[in-house]
Amino acid sequence: MEPQTKHMIVVLKATMRGLGFTNREVERRLGVSRGYLTRLFSGVMDLRYDHVSEIAKAIGVEPEDIFRLAYPPTQKPFTPAVQRLRETIGSSSEMGPLSASSSALPPPLTESQDAGESSPVGSGLEKELERIVARTFKKMFAGLEK
Repeated sequence: MEPQTKHMIVVLKATMRGLGFTNREVERRLGVSRGYLTRLFSGVMDLRYDHVSEIAKAIGVEPEDIFRLAYPPTQKPFTPAVQRLRETIGSSSEMGPLSASSSALPPPLTESQDAGESSPVGSGLEKELERIVARTFKKMFAGLEK
């Protein structure tokens, strides 16, 4: 099991315990069989983003809060690829430059843009962003899809 997966399992288990939930209660809320979480947490089943999201919702926590608990913001410098992305997004006329603490992202797509019209941030940036996100998730969840 990858270290990131072990870390996420520790965070999930600690959050469940901290909020007073047992595996059995969470399994009941998820509508899954008894022992499901034991298999998931022991690595018998691969932990996926969907699992984290469903468990979070079952215990009344937003999935992004689980990820924030697992990976709190740091002062660690961004990788060169993410820094390029931040600079590109920051140079957009709709947004000012991104500071190290800024969380500004491109505006959400409208329905017409989602249907295939051009995006406000440009297709080149979108492709680069998709590549970076895909690579990040691939590294983060490496070995989970067997």
